[in-house]
Amino acid sequence: TTARQPLFDGRRLRPGTCAVAVGSHEPDARELDAVTIGAAERVVVESRGVALREAGDIIQAVRAGVVGKDSLIELRDAVHLAPTDGSSVFKSVGMGWQDLVVADLAHQRWTERGHASRAGGPGRPRSLTR
Repeated sequence: TTARQPLFDGRRLRPGTCAVAVGSHEPDARELDAVTIGAAERVVVESRGVALREAGDIIQAVRAGVVGKDSLIELRDAVHLAPTDGSSVFKSVGMGWQDLVVADLAHQRWTERGHASRAGGPGRPRSLTR
């Protein structure tokens, strides 16, 4: 979005929610409030450096002390994490096609490890990147 202020009150989110914010990329603009980011077990960003320069959601949450710079998880590392029942945030400031390629690769790796069959999933889908 092009939001300058949070789109909703983070206190209204249920535990286990995954909030995805894509678009707002200025230090003084944000889509998510500090409550949403502070409640997240995982805060995933494309790049820690870029998020700390451009993602107002992250910059303002760090300044407020609700998330530490070192606790931000880069997307390339998030694909290796086990699923969680806790709340998560994904903040993107990049281009959607990059996210789609990474998501496709993450799903392929997840499927290769047998997670889809154990979860009752459909198995390996046709790749979006081939």
